[in-house]
Amino acid sequence: MAKTTPQRRKQQQTRETNWLVIGGLIALVVVVFGGLLYLALRPSSVEPVQTLAEYCAANSDRCAFSGEENAPVKMIEVSDFGCPHCQSFHADTAEALREQYVVPGTMRWVALPYALSTTTVPAAAAAMCANEQDSYFEFADALFAIEPVEDRITPEGYEQAAGTVGLDLDQFGSCMDDGRYISIVNSNRDAARDNQVSGTPTFFLNDETLSGAQPLAAFSQVITSLLNAQ
Repeated sequence: MAKTTPQRRKQQQTRETNWLVIGGLIALVVVVFGGLLYLALRPSSVEPVQTLAEYCAANSDRCAFSGEENAPVKMIEVSDFGCPHCQSFHADTAEALREQYVVPGTMRWVALPYALSTTTVPAAAAAMCANEQDSYFEFADALFAIEPVEDRITPEGYEQAAGTVGLDLDQFGSCMDDGRYISIVNSNRDAARDNQVSGTPTFFLNDETLSGAQPLAAFSQVITSLLNAQ
């Protein structure tokens, strides 16, 4: 009977060790692949982002509304009272858009009081104080009409706009003094950021988005497309 030499025995042990290593690596790959596959296929636990339309519907005290509730098109406006492009929109397009689509009941206009920075938070809060007297949109137009912007976003500017639209100034002043809408404006800003709003004005028309001071024709094109798709 032939004897196994020490060298041959060492080679056999080496081959056995190699197969053990290879088998271990294969097992590791199977485990890792299985884990990755499980993570890819399992239901997502991340909550979907709430749209601004849903946000305003669930928090009607944080937004302002104009037009028929059941209008086929809903437009969410995110503007900042210190923004020159927002001022241009209100000067050039807002009234025509309102007359052509809101008044006939085609579109419901929802404003989300918003501020790009802390300097314009009081202006958005002032608009919500005007909303207490059902005059958000009138106040917004009057405030945007004040030039320059340095005069607009001041207590004197807010009072001037309030007087222009005939608000009860005592009620308006009391609302401003207690700062009751500051936290709401900040919450609105968080909701807007969750919806990828990084500049103003931004408009959400049903599932479509328009950015910047677009002319009436741009809004008309989107609205017509939305109506035709229904």
